[in-house]
Amino acid sequence: MHTNDIKEQCFLAWFEANRIYPEGKNLTYSEYPSHFVWIAEQREWKPRKRGVTVGRLTYIPLGSRELYYLRLLLNFKKGCCDYDNIRTVNSVIYKTYKEACYAMGLLAVDKEFTDAIIEASNLASGIQLRRLFVTLLLMNTMSRPEEFRNKTWKLLLDDIVYQKRKEFNLPGINLCFLKVYNILFSSTNDIFFFARSYN
Repeated sequence: MHTNDIKEQCFLAWFEANRIYPEGKNLTYSEYPSHFVWIAEQREWKPRKRGVTVGRLTYIPLGSRELYYLRLLLNFKKGCCDYDNIRTVNSVIYKTYKEACYAMGLLAVDKEFTDAIIEASNLASGIQLRRLFVTLLLMNTMSRPEEFRNKTWKLLLDDIVYQKRKEFNLPGINLCFLKVYNILFSSTNDIFFFARSYN
């Protein structure tokens, strides 16, 4: 049997064991082997009668997205009987593991990325800031890119109106807020796709 199939059987059997054994409800998935033993032939967890072992969760990189957040939750959630239990925080079932991680306070709010844009805005031009913005996104380590965008987009607007006035040779042109916002993220998308093609 494939190793991944065995891991999945162990994981699904953990749900079932939590339904059967009350003592399992106070354990995370990684703590389970210290009190329970996996019986491969029966494909189930049984209370451990002797010996001690340490459980360890398989490493999952941040780029794996929802799998990464599922693994993160498994370090904290106890006694889960199904996937909904894992995504439940304070009686609310979140749609994604990532949202559940935020609700539990397990993820930072990308402050270091926001700070990098704010600091660079004191010296960099608009195009340089937009390139930095895209570079930070391409790192794929950001927890909430949409929140990062919402906190920094005003700084990224710096020279857009000036550039459009120059492009159309209309020095007195005023662009509405929505138009400037759309131009900003259109130009950012251009930089993003260009960068991705060379990444």
